Amino acid sequence: MKKFLLVSLLCALAIPTLAEDRELTLEERIEKLEQIIAEQNKELKKQKLDIKKNEKKLSLATQEKTKNQDDELQFHGYLRTGAEGNMKHGNKNSYSKNKEYVGRWGNEYDTNFNINLSKKFTQSNGAWTKLAVQLESWSDNYDNSVGDSSKIDLTQLYVEMGNVPMFTGAFKDAVIVAGKKKWDDQQVEVLDYYYQEVAGTGLGIEKIKLWNGSLNLAYISNDFKDGELSNIEGEKAEDIRAYKAKYTYGNISGEVMYAHAMDNDRIGTISYTDPSKPNNPDTGRENIGYTKRDAADDGFYAGLYYQPDNFFGFEGKGQHYLQYATGLLAGEGIGKIDTDFNKRAANDAVTYQLGLGGTVRLGDRTHMLVSYRGLRAQDIEARKEERYIWVNGQTAPSYEKSWRVNKLETDALVLRPIYYINQNLDLWLEAGIARKDTEAYNGTTEDHLLYKISAGPQLKYYVGNAETSLRLFVTYIGDKTERRENGVTTKSTVEDVLTGFQVSAWW
Repeated sequence: MKKFLLVSLLCALAIPTLAEDRELTLEERIEKLEQIIAEQNKELKKQKLDIKKNEKKLSLATQEKTKNQDDELQFHGYLRTGAEGNMKHGNKNSYSKNKEYVGRWGNEYDTNFNINLSKKFTQSNGAWTKLAVQLESWSDNYDNSVGDSSKIDLTQLYVEMGNVPMFTGAFKDAVIVAGKKKWDDQQVEVLDYYYQEVAGTGLGIEKIKLWNGSLNLAYISNDFKDGELSNIEGEKAEDIRAYKAKYTYGNISGEVMYAHAMDNDRIGTISYTDPSKPNNPDTGRENIGYTKRDAADDGFYAGLYYQPDNFFGFEGKGQHYLQYATGLLAGEGIGKIDTDFNKRAANDAVTYQLGLGGTVRLGDRTHMLVSYRGLRAQDIEARKEERYIWVNGQTAPSYEKSWRVNKLETDALVLRPIYYINQNLDLWLEAGIARKDTEAYNGTTEDHLLYKISAGPQLKYYVGNAETSLRLFVTYIGDKTERRENGVTTKSTVEDVLTGFQVSAWW
C-alpha cells in the first residue's frame, strides 16, 4: 500500500513537468492520473494473489509434514501383572473368579501383555498401505513360569490399503483389510469382557460410504483346535467360515453375521474311556462310554450397538449393546467363532444378551463406571445324550439325558466409582453382584449368587499418550450355590478375603 501511494504521488508531481512540452487540460490530467492508479491497482492485486499462493504452499507443506509423521513406525501396547494373597488358604495364589460378571479390579490374577507395531507407507499419488502386527502373551495367574504357560502368540498380522486409485463414488475412501485380525473388537473395560470380537484370518473392505454412514464387509476363517475332532482321521481343527456386515451411522452400529462349520457334521457320536473304573467284566477290555453330539453346522448373529455422548441424559459416555444368535454363534461366547463353547453349541441353540453401561460423572472429582449385562441361552451344549460307564465297568444299555448344561441365565451389575485426589492419586471402589443359573439336560439345576467388593488407592502417571498405574487392593469375594438333583437340594457358600497389588500400563 505504501508503494502504491508513493508511486501515485510521484506520478502526480510529474504531470506538471510534462506540461512544459504540451499544455494539458485539467480533464486530461485527471484521466492520466486515473490510468496510473488503475495500473497500480492491478499490481496490488497481483501481489495479493502471490501472497495467497505462498500461504497455500505453506499449508500444503504443513500437511505433508503431518503425513510424514503418520508414516513413522508406531509402537503401542498394554501390560498388567502383580501379586496377591489368598488369606483363607494360607496366602496361596488364586485365580480370577468370574470377573466377567462381578468385575476385574481386585479380582484379576494373571500376567498379560500385548505389543502392537504398525507402519504406514504413502505413495506420491496419495495411495497408502499400512502393516500391523500384534504379539500377545497371557498366563492365568501371577507366576514366573516360562514355556507353554507364558508363550508369546502372534494374534494379529494384517495389511490395510487406502486411497485406492481405482475406487470412486461410495468406495472413494474405502480401506481394504487382509490378514489375521480381531475384527471390530469392543470391550467392557470394567469386566475385561469383549461383547464384540471376531478373531480369524480374513479379507474385508471397510469405510464404504452409504447414505450418511459407513459399511464394513468381511470374510473371516478360523481353525480353532478341537480335541474331539482330533480323534477322527487325524483332524486337528474345525474350519469355520464367517461372513460379516456392519453399518455405522453416528454413534449407532448394526451388525449381522453368518458362520458355517466345515467339519462339525462329521462328529455324531464320540467314544471315551474312564481309567478310574475297572475293565468291562463281560469282555475284559477297557470300559467305553459314548456321547451323542448334535453340534451346529451353521449359525446367525445380529447385534445393535449404541454409544451416545451421555449416560442416560447425564454427563458421561454410554456403551450399550443388544445381541441375538443361533446355532454355531450362540452360547456363552455369543457372536464369536474362536471359542470352544460355541464350537460345541447345539444345532438349535439360541442366545440373547443385553448390555447397558458406560461412564457417568458424579462431581468435579468423581466419576463412575457402570456395567449391566444379562444373558439368556438355551441348547448351548451339543452333547445332549450319554451312555454312561457304570461303577463295575459296564456301559449303560441306552442313552440318557446328559449332565451338561442346557439352559444358562445370567444377570450381572458392576459399579466402579473413582475419586480423584490429585493428578497422580485416586481412591477407587468396585462392587459387583451377579446370578448365574444353569439347568442340565437331565434336569439338574445349579444357581449361583456371585458377589465381590474391592477397594484401594491407585497411583498413576500420565505422560503424553501413556499411562502407568499401581493399584493396591483388598477384596471380599463370595459364591453361594444351590444345587437340585434328583429331588435333593444342597447348598454351599465359599467366601474369601484377598489382598495384593496390580500394575498396568498402556501406551
